[in-house]
Amino acid sequence: MKLGILDIGSNSIHMVLVEIGRDLSVTLLDRAKEMIQLGDTSFQEGALSDLAVERGLIAVRRFKKLSELQGIQKIKAVATSAVREAMNGGDFLEKIRVETGVKVQVITGEEEARLIWMAVKHSLHFTKKPSLIVDIGGGSVELIVANDKGLLHSWSLKLGTLRLRGEFIRKDPPSKKELQKMQKHIQEMLEPLLKKICSLSIESIIGTSGTIMNLVSMAHWQDHTTPIEILNHYRISSSSLLDLHELLIQTDRKERLKIKGMDPERIDFIIPGSMVLQYLIREGNIQDIILCDEAIREGIIYDYLEKNRSKIELENRIPDIRQRSIIQLAKRCDYQEKHAQHVKELSLSLFDQTLSLHKLGPKEREFLGYASLLHDIGYHISYRKHHRHTYYLIKNGDLNGFEEREIEVIANIARYHCKSAPKKSHDNWIKLSSKDRKIVKSCSSLLKLADALDRTHFSVVRHVDCSVKKGRLETTIHSTSDPEMEIWTANRKKDLFEKVFQRKVIFHLAQKSRGKKKFKRRPHV
Repeated sequence: MKLGILDIGSNSIHMVLVEIGRDLSVTLLDRAKEMIQLGDTSFQEGALSDLAVERGLIAVRRFKKLSELQGIQKIKAVATSAVREAMNGGDFLEKIRVETGVKVQVITGEEEARLIWMAVKHSLHFTKKPSLIVDIGGGSVELIVANDKGLLHSWSLKLGTLRLRGEFIRKDPPSKKELQKMQKHIQEMLEPLLKKICSLSIESIIGTSGTIMNLVSMAHWQDHTTPIEILNHYRISSSSLLDLHELLIQTDRKERLKIKGMDPERIDFIIPGSMVLQYLIREGNIQDIILCDEAIREGIIYDYLEKNRSKIELENRIPDIRQRSIIQLAKRCDYQEKHAQHVKELSLSLFDQTLSLHKLGPKEREFLGYASLLHDIGYHISYRKHHRHTYYLIKNGDLNGFEEREIEVIANIARYHCKSAPKKSHDNWIKLSSKDRKIVKSCSSLLKLADALDRTHFSVVRHVDCSVKKGRLETTIHSTSDPEMEIWTANRKKDLFEKVFQRKVIFHLAQKSRGKKKFKRRPHV
């Protein structure tokens, strides 16, 4: 099934769209965010402003449309402190229900903390020693103490960034008096809890959500020349964040914008977030901060899975061990199933229509199908050089039912679906026999074309008709909408095919004749 998660926070509204497999695997389909600042004035005035309500409705309508385009079957929506505390919060949610059909559940601060914990425990490794999870939102701050046994303590405090800015900051940069008043307030709220937390001998903070992510990103840039490659489990020393804090409190809006890594959408309330974090670091004697790139939205997904486990049955598993093994690896690597399946269909269609060129058989066709399903799993490690990561993951993916040589061939076909053609300097290429090199070259050239023909991942190119001619391959594109991006990409990715088969690839766009159902071709220039 396809599930949408809508998180209406005090600062931003997020939507995450996922597909849940029958084996409870979760595949990310899309995500979106809009910084609408529902709590911009509500924490002081007690009600959501008309402007904030309108911004919120526009965002929810847009996200509902996005979910419809992705075929989402169910939306789980929650709202947190800004809506929870506003006198007109109920009116806002009723407008959402009437206009979009989305029913939003208002959750407590304690439930926020529990859902954050659900996300973090699925993302990071815990030991017997307790860790402190900190989530600094726009309206509230969640503190969670947990270890490998589970959630031990949790608190939700009214110390969010929008709330603190509205209560204490009037000048830019904040005056010394404003900072002192904010510091005193934070101390009054946190000091009783920190005594209990410190008694548990916690050494590190696990930080989640946008404010801490942005602070860590800026602190990282102070000492590095490249961005953080992988946020999850990234560790930074507390001293770096304290140094950043001293810089932030001395800067005005214009100066903060120049700090590398500063998110422009957080520029007006990053200082309150830093005030809370630096207090926890100093008073808790914390040495390191560890990032977790999952938070309340992912927690809602995991919570849904646990509560609906019996409904998401593991029956009807794929009976073929080879096919099952391929799909399991793909799901472990968070593959984009729709794109992968469509590329497989296009690849096999190209294979069948070019038999006279490659002269390969059913076994090689099977290899191409498996490589097509796995061609993008390298994104699970990193965007950069994902084709190389794909090769490594297939080679080390514990694929059952395959011989070592078959795995090597499949991995190489997937490896060469983009970037450069096979070279003698590539270790993986040298390992192959001359026969297998021919298979890899032929199949990877077809996969490269098929992947290009689904460039936008929206299955715009429904199918292709190929005709092998002397010196060329005439290819007619049948599409549901404008395939210009796909054809543009395919024209730049056809080099391997043309080199392998000594045929120039020419694309034609099928065009419906007026008043007729049949297609007529027109050359694509």
